[in-house]
Order: sequence, then structure tokens, then C-alpha cells
Amino acid sequence: MFNSIRKRHRIAQAVCLLGGLFVFSAPAAQTLFWHPVRLDDRGRLLAWPEGDSPYSQIVCRAWDRFKKIPVQPSGYKTYFLYPVFYGPADEGKDLFEGRDWTHNPGGLFAMLTDSGLLYYRYSGDASILPLIGEMLDHLIARGSTSPNDAWAAVPFASSDSGDPNYRGATESRYSWDSHYLGRGDGVGFLEPDKVGEIGLAYLRYYKVTLQEKYFQAACRCAEALVRHVTEGSESRSPWPFRVDAKTGKIIKEAYTSNAIGPIRLLDEMIQTGRGDTESFRKTRQIAWDWLMRYPVQNNNWTQYFEDIYIYPDYRTNLNHYCPLETARYLLENPQADPQGLEHAKRLISWVRDFFAVDSTTMAGLPEKGRQWGAEVISEQINDMDKMTSHTARYASLLALLHEKTGDPDALERAYRSFNWASYGCRQDGLVKTSLDEGTGYWFSDGYGDYMRHFLRGMASVPQWAPKEENHLLASRSVVRSIRYTPGKIVYVTYDPASVETFKLKSPPQKICLQKEDLPLVSVLHPSQNGYAISPVAGGGFTVIISHNKPEEITIFFDS
Repeated sequence: MFNSIRKRHRIAQAVCLLGGLFVFSAPAAQTLFWHPVRLDDRGRLLAWPEGDSPYSQIVCRAWDRFKKIPVQPSGYKTYFLYPVFYGPADEGKDLFEGRDWTHNPGGLFAMLTDSGLLYYRYSGDASILPLIGEMLDHLIARGSTSPNDAWAAVPFASSDSGDPNYRGATESRYSWDSHYLGRGDGVGFLEPDKVGEIGLAYLRYYKVTLQEKYFQAACRCAEALVRHVTEGSESRSPWPFRVDAKTGKIIKEAYTSNAIGPIRLLDEMIQTGRGDTESFRKTRQIAWDWLMRYPVQNNNWTQYFEDIYIYPDYRTNLNHYCPLETARYLLENPQADPQGLEHAKRLISWVRDFFAVDSTTMAGLPEKGRQWGAEVISEQINDMDKMTSHTARYASLLALLHEKTGDPDALERAYRSFNWASYGCRQDGLVKTSLDEGTGYWFSDGYGDYMRHFLRGMASVPQWAPKEENHLLASRSVVRSIRYTPGKIVYVTYDPASVETFKLKSPPQKICLQKEDLPLVSVLHPSQNGYAISPVAGGGFTVIISHNKPEEITIFFDS
């Protein structure tokens, strides 16, 4: 999906320092990506932006840049047609001009929706919302299967670059690659795990807009997963990785470990109380039982990325994405598994032991698994380059582990890995995936996937959020609307019963649920209406609000 395209020229320009390992001649000052390396008094890595909240700076820079991506001569913004674009070092190419490679609109648009909704609640920047709507509308209108297909009216995962009609990517398009089979799914083929991920994007966007078309699109995804689920086995997942949409019988790859995407969609469909909730519940249980019986036990974490060729042995191409997203689910949903915490710890450690190791890039350059005290993560066996978004994902899981357990070692490790990932963002908000200049700039890695992990990190560790600003860091519900003004914050959640965590620069004067003043309490119970305040180390306050009514909530500040 993210980083299979590579140029092998200009290697000398790609990197001059890799975690203290000098390649070619080293400059007087150590650098990482575009930035001078900043170290603390123990020689451990700091984020490149200075200030009390470098991660907030990273997110705001990157989103501001993404919003300014221009419409191309094709009439589309680049990410509608291409997964990767040319950067400022590509001579003779315009910035944001698309680069030819198999496109991944299904996974990309799901990531951008997730990241965009997190940023909206954090910033109140409503200009994000129509950008999400444009993508989802395009996917519904020009990227879905036929209503008469066995997999009916659900999104394709892939497309040919430059083509606004998504129908699965041509399998043999890159025939210069001796392993081209699988670079594209094949025309008419889809990936059921991405049906789950984009279905969740549809559903969450519905919760913001209340436009029925998005709920119906989500429901079609869930219903398709119900129709096609099987019990699975050690070598066959409940849904195949690549299958033809028309008949549902031609399976190119029978196994993927990404069951969490569909499980999350089915969970939230059940919570709405709409549709065939009993079938959703049974299907979800089948997928959950399979996940816990096989990948969680045997660590066959393979098949997620869309543009990776098909291996003879399905167990070959291990990746970091599936175990970490499974660990995230386990930590966020402790009621799902009595051993969830121990499973999550083990999965995070497995990723560290397998992907935070010394490796060699596709361009032949050596990279360290630890750089200035930061654990740096590779994507998958097929591509062991150290990458910013994947290191940020790993950091976000360590931060979440710290949130749930108080583990100081997890906090320190999260901090250093986030700091490494920060160096991939330039001053102007362009985000680079890896040090190899030939990889180009990827929308998945640089925007959809990268930014959301910093937001999650600040939600888990509020002291990383700005101390002189007000932000909503976390909510158990989708946030339908939020407005930040100097005197107050006004917001509405989709679910009547929810809990929100804010980082505020000063304690609120009062908090109201519609016209009812919420009580300030010392111990907050999730089922009650009330709020609690705690000072944050380094400045600012966390305010946790619990409510069980659907009304508007207003946080008032002293004028």
C-alpha cells in the first residue's frame, strides 16, 4: 500500500546520517530528514520543533498543507487519482503532481476520514469536513461495486493511477516487476478488510452530518461482511484478502490478519441499533473468535498493504500494522477480552522485536532500529525502510499503554519514537515517509496515517498538548460539532452518553449541559453528569466531562 515504489538513483542525496551511522561523508552537524538533530543532556532525541507542544505544531502544519493541495489539470486534487506525489527535490515536476503507482483510495480515504474527524474535534476547523465529504461521495459514486454483484455496492480498495473510476487496479500493469502479481488487486477485485475500514468511515461521517446516504453506505458494507463471512481456519481468514466482487468465488489470497477493520464497523453498527443487529453481532463474534484463536496466538500478521505482490506462502510478508491496530482495540476495549492487556503488551513487544531492528532500505542503505534512543519502525518484510507514520503508530500504542497502566518506560519510549517521527514533517507541512528520496511523498503515510497518531498521543498524554491553548483531546463518541471562542467552547456529541477529555489553559468558570449546570466532582463516574479538573505537569488543566443526555455542552471561561 504505502511504499513499494522506489527509485534507486540519487542514493547519495537520500541520506547522510541514519541514527548516528554515517553514510558517505557526514556534515558537521547531525541531521535527520531536513532538520538538525536536537538532543537532550542524555543524548536522546527531542522533536525538531521547539516549544511546549511540538506534536501539535506537527499536526497543524501538516493539515494546513493538506488543505492547500490544489486541483490538478485533470480537474481533481492529486489524492483522488494517485497515492504518491512529487516533492520539491524532483526536478522538472510540479509540487503535488501525481506519480504513477497503483492507487489505494479505499484505505487512504478511510485513514483521512479518521484523521480529519480527530483533527476537527481538536481544532474546531470545520473546513476539514467538506474535504472528507468529497472523498466519500466520490467513492460511493465512482468507486463502488455494482448493486448486482455478490459483493454489492461496496468500495473497491484499489484503482489504476490517474483513473477517477475505481474498479480495482490492473494486476499486470507493472509487468517490468518480476513479482508484479498482486501489485494490483485486478480489475473487479476488492479487499474485504478495506470494506470494513471504509464502512467505518462512512458510519462516522454519518454521525457528524446525519446524512442518511452515509449510513446506508456503511450498512451495505456491514451487510456484505455478514453475507460472506466464514468460520476461517489457520490459513483462511473469515474473509479473503483479495476476492472478485461479481461472484465472490474467485479468491486470489485467502488470508489477511486485518480482522479489526471489519470488527470495528460491526461494533459501531450494533451500537446504532439499526439494521440487522443480530446478524452483525454473530458475524462480529465469528471474526473475533478467529482473530483470538489464530493471529493473536501464532503471530501470522500478514496481508494488509494493497500493492504488495502475492507470496507463495501466505505467512511470509509480516507487517506491523495488523498487530498494532489489534493491540489498540484491546487497550481501548478492555471488556472485549479478559486477557486483553497482556495480549496488547505482547503484540507491542513483538512489533518492537521484529520491526525496530537494524535493516536495509530498498535502495540498499543501512538503517538503525534505534536512533538516539528512539525505536524506529519498519513497515513490513517486503519493505523494511524506517518510516515516519509507522513509527508514530508504534509511539501512539506505547502512549496508550502508559495511559492504561501508568508504565513510565512506555511513556519514555513513546516520547522518543514520536520525536523521531516529527522530523519527517518540514516547516511548510510537507511530510516525508522515509529517508530515501526516491520514495516520493505518500498521502497515506504522510497525511491520512501520520497525523492521527500524534493526535492520539496527546489524548493519552495531555502534558504533550499545548498549555496555553484549549483542545478536545478525546471523546468516547464522535463529535458532531465544536466551536472554540475566547469565552467558551460549545460542542455536541453523537451519542447522548459519552466522556470527553479536554486540555485547557485555565479552569472553566462553569460547564453547562444545555441550561443545566454540571457539578464539579472529585470522583467522576461515567454514568453521571459532571466534570473533574486536574492540573497538568508543565501547565494547563485536564477537564473530563461525563454526560448522559444529547444536549449541547458549553464550557464557560472567566472573561
